Amino acid sequence: MRKLLLTVAVLTICGHALADDVVERPEPFTGWHWYNEPVKEDPPPEPEQKPQPAPQVPDLSKMSAVEQAKVLRGYTMEALNRAILYPTRENTATFLRWQKFWTDRGSMFSQSFAAAQLAHPDLDYNLEYPHYNSMAPFVQTRDQQQRQDAIAQLAGQYGLFYFYRGSDPIDVQMAGVVADFARTHQIALIPVTMDGQVAPSVPESRPDSGQSRAMHISTFPALFLVNPQNHDYRALSYGFMTQDDLAKRFMNVATGFKPNS
Repeated sequence: MRKLLLTVAVLTICGHALADDVVERPEPFTGWHWYNEPVKEDPPPEPEQKPQPAPQVPDLSKMSAVEQAKVLRGYTMEALNRAILYPTRENTATFLRWQKFWTDRGSMFSQSFAAAQLAHPDLDYNLEYPHYNSMAPFVQTRDQQQRQDAIAQLAGQYGLFYFYRGSDPIDVQMAGVVADFARTHQIALIPVTMDGQVAPSVPESRPDSGQSRAMHISTFPALFLVNPQNHDYRALSYGFMTQDDLAKRFMNVATGFKPNS
C-alpha cells in the first residue's frame, strides 16, 4: 500500500513537470506593462568646463586720444545701461563714478582753456570782440565806424546800379531803401527799370538798354557797384535788404568777405 502511494506521488510530480515543458510562455511576457519598457541608460558624463579667462583690460597708454575716449565712453554707457536695467545700489554708484570722472575732466579742460589764453593772448576772442554787456555800446560804435569807412572807400570808386521791376512790390520796396541809402552816404545811383514801370522812390529811373544782359544779370532786384572809369562792376545784393544789412554788405565787399577772427 505504501509503495502504491509513493508511485502515485511520483507520477503526479512528473506530470506537472511535463505540463510545464509542453506549455510555451509568450515572449516577451506581457503580464505587467513595465516588463516591455526599454531600459534607460545613464546619460554620458558632461565634459568639464574650462574656466574662462578674465577679460583683458586694454592698455590705454598705447592708444590715441580718440581711441581712449571711445573705450572710456563705452565703459560709461555700459555702467549707465546696467544701472537702468538692474537698479542696484552698487550699479548706480558705478555709473555715478563715471559721471564724476567726465565732470572732473570737463572742469579741468575749462581751467586749461583759461590758462591757454593767458599763455597765448592772440587766442583770446574777448580781446577783439568783448562779450560783456558794459562793452556793448563801444563794440557797436566801433562796428558802425568800420562800416562807414568801408562805404566811404567804395563810394570813392564806385556808383550804384539798381535793376528792378516796377510791377513787383518787393522790387519797389527795395528801391526806396536803396534811394535812402545812396542819399545818406552820398553815393551816385542809377536806377534801371526792367519792365518800363517806374517806382515812385526813384523817379529818375531809366529803361534797360542792354546793361543787364551785358552784366549777366537775371535775378531781380539786383544792386551792383559799378566803376564808370574802367567799367568794373561787382554784385552787392539781390532781393530785399534793410539799410543796416546793406551797410554790412558794403563792409563784406570792401574786406573781401573776410570773416571775423
